[in-house]
Amino acid sequence: MDEKQLLSRFDKLNRKMRRYFDGFFAGMPLTSVQALVLQYIIVESKTRPVFTRDLEEFLGIQGSSVTSLVNNLERGGYLRRESLEEDGRFKKLVLTPQSQEIAEEIMGRVGRYMKSLFVGIPEEELRVFEAVLQKMTRNIG
Repeated sequence: MDEKQLLSRFDKLNRKMRRYFDGFFAGMPLTSVQALVLQYIIVESKTRPVFTRDLEEFLGIQGSSVTSLVNNLERGGYLRRESLEEDGRFKKLVLTPQSQEIAEEIMGRVGRYMKSLFVGIPEEELRVFEAVLQKMTRNIG
């Protein structure tokens, strides 16, 4: 298969995965991306403070887009920003009681999505897939 055909198939898969992921959050008051952000914060905040720059890296998007996303979650009552005691310039992202109430549901939906993608794929093929993803990531910087 040539690169053009492969990229076309990859693009179609990417769009299909996005629609599939969105479907896991139908009926929730959050978009799939908002739920993914909250899932990241739920997991990571157990061991360390989470900042907007962490979301930039996790999502691979620019700071202005993360700021907009965080602002929307904050307006919706799912997040708040708290100054660090040791340095007030830094604002960590903190889950509100509203987001903590739906944390288990978010974790379950994200978990089911991830598991469903890899059903029937042997471990060896997953290792090859991971290696290819790492090489592609290096290729684009």
